[in-house]
Amino acid sequence: MTKDQQKDDRMEQAVAKKKKRSFWRMMIMTVVLFAGAVTIMQTFDQAGNDGRIEAGDEAPNFKLVTLDGSTLYERDNYEGKGMLLNFWGTFCEPCKKEMPVVQENYATLQDMGVDFWAVFVGETPLRVDNFINDLGVGLDYPILMDTQSEVEGAYGIYNLPVTFVIDGEGNVIEKYEGELTKEKLMELAEKSL
Repeated sequence: MTKDQQKDDRMEQAVAKKKKRSFWRMMIMTVVLFAGAVTIMQTFDQAGNDGRIEAGDEAPNFKLVTLDGSTLYERDNYEGKGMLLNFWGTFCEPCKKEMPVVQENYATLQDMGVDFWAVFVGETPLRVDNFINDLGVGLDYPILMDTQSEVEGAYGIYNLPVTFVIDGEGNVIEKYEGELTKEKLMELAEKSL
């Protein structure tokens, strides 16, 4: 083989390697662009439906036990009655303020035919029990434990406190984020009927 032939062979090999590298670069870029496009499409799709329950939605069913573990509550069993479903946590200052307000008006809610359920999210029964004892207010309404945050996730809870107004057919009439005053509590109760 002459020097010119060797040079031509090396040149052909170099060109072949370059074509092979270009092919793989193009394949990798295609995969990356495709993955990016899919991610962007999913983001836009989720932006329109982020999993949060809003007015007009059907209230998801759930089963939770009370703080003492003695009673199982299932949301679907209470259709036909208005309901205020309230989510809160021990770390939430507005939650601490609204609990006595709800207790003071709980009998009135019951007389109206409205259930009020308090759902504590992601906390242990011991912590919740200590929190309630520190409040110094006896609570008559159901305190339900969502220790695994499953119901919190089903309702798309991001801020506390939040109260869902649910009518007798199980539809969410309103979602109220913020502290309940007596006036707001009664207004929401009326809407549930």
